[in-house]
Amino acid sequence: MAYRHTGFTLIEMVMVLILIGVLAVVFVPRAPSKGSLTFAGQAQQLASDIRYVQTLSMTRGQRHCLNLTSTGYSMTTSNCSTSVGVEHPTGAVFPITLDDVTLSWTNLPGNLVTFTGKGEPYTDAAAATALAANAVITLSGDGGPGYVCVSPVTGRVFVDTNTDCQ
Repeated sequence: MAYRHTGFTLIEMVMVLILIGVLAVVFVPRAPSKGSLTFAGQAQQLASDIRYVQTLSMTRGQRHCLNLTSTGYSMTTSNCSTSVGVEHPTGAVFPITLDDVTLSWTNLPGNLVTFTGKGEPYTDAAAATALAANAVITLSGDGGPGYVCVSPVTGRVFVDTNTDCQ
């Protein structure tokens, strides 16, 4: 009487698991592209980029700026008019344009925030006028509004759902 072997061998089972693992790694989406960021994601990205400008200022010991427009922003060196010497950590090209989002701001009369080498926020390129109250950058669009806040003195940056940024 001949025995019929049914089922998988251990080697066959291991090969199937390895194949499933390789396919999962290849087809799992990577980090989202800028075009696929949600409204909340764009607010978080703006806050992260402001923190990055502050960190650059502190590590390099010189002023850096974040210049705002109604549709996006750019990071610049101490003269706040050119982006020479400043690279976005993801390699993005300046100016950064937000998708279906409009920016407006309060307490930033020159549409920029400048950080000194100590990380302190100022409202002008020369770092002569300290930020006196929370700067509020409002993101408007589908899914909004959202608020990115910069605190005076410390330069704390955070995303809030209220305009008071408390």
